[in-house]
Amino acid sequence: MGHLSRILQGTCPAGSARADVAIIHSLMTRPRVLLLGTGGAANEGRRQACLLVERADRGLPPILLDTGSGLDVVRALIASNVDPIRVQDVFVSHRHADHAGGLDPLLLWRRLRIQRAGRTLGDVPVRVYAEPRVIEAFGRLLEATASGTLAAYGDALQWQRLVDGKPVPLPGGGQLVPFLVDHAPADGGALGCVVEVDGVRIAYSGDTRPCDRLIEAVRGVDVLFHEAGGLDRDADEIHRHAHSTAGDAGRAARDAGVGRLYLTHLPDDTLAAALLAEATAAFGGPVGLAADMGSVDL
Repeated sequence: MGHLSRILQGTCPAGSARADVAIIHSLMTRPRVLLLGTGGAANEGRRQACLLVERADRGLPPILLDTGSGLDVVRALIASNVDPIRVQDVFVSHRHADHAGGLDPLLLWRRLRIQRAGRTLGDVPVRVYAEPRVIEAFGRLLEATASGTLAAYGDALQWQRLVDGKPVPLPGGGQLVPFLVDHAPADGGALGCVVEVDGVRIAYSGDTRPCDRLIEAVRGVDVLFHEAGGLDRDADEIHRHAHSTAGDAGRAARDAGVGRLYLTHLPDDTLAAALLAEATAAFGGPVGLAADMGSVDL
């Protein structure tokens, strides 16, 4: 009988009980990515860009990568059995509404639920990770919409100003490494990131044209979630709008030597099969199509 079998059947020596529990936990629980929103800005059949990185220890706060638009992020979290109050670390790749538009609704929902429960926002502060130009733009948006978020949260809303290539430690362990990408507006501070937790490296492109900086930053990651705005046949138009084709995503994954590639930010589900085929041919490794409410185990 193997050691794991003896642990599960309770026949291991009592002195090793704590170590055995730790072994079981490490074998049975792995980090994963929940695909809360995988559509492009005008894909009416999907929620917009929003991924959640859950750690192996589900008791630690997860890391939210972009927020989609509106209150969909809250609905998706609840449908995934994740309490939105547990979301305390939020990376915002850039200022476009399909990526950043859910941040204020998420913060509002958390505030109301926390206060109704008789708790304070300081009990569960939120850290927002973004490039300084994006943070400044978000502040102007909150002012324009007369949001009460900044006044209500005060010091319980912490802005983490990201610098290209400079790692930022994450509470609970691990780090987030941002990298500049090529997206609109020009010189607008758009970022991708690599999240390193529990011994795995998870890369997220945000929105970008093909760029060497992304390939350098995601080299050797376990999994890359890369936007796909269409097919190579339409590359000129897609690049003009500061996005990548499925072929671009496959070539980036190939050149960076990543383990797995998932296409996300999909423009139109009628293109799904063609997008997958094009990226697979360009990459030569395992490729998946992200789907709303799916998950990727790591």
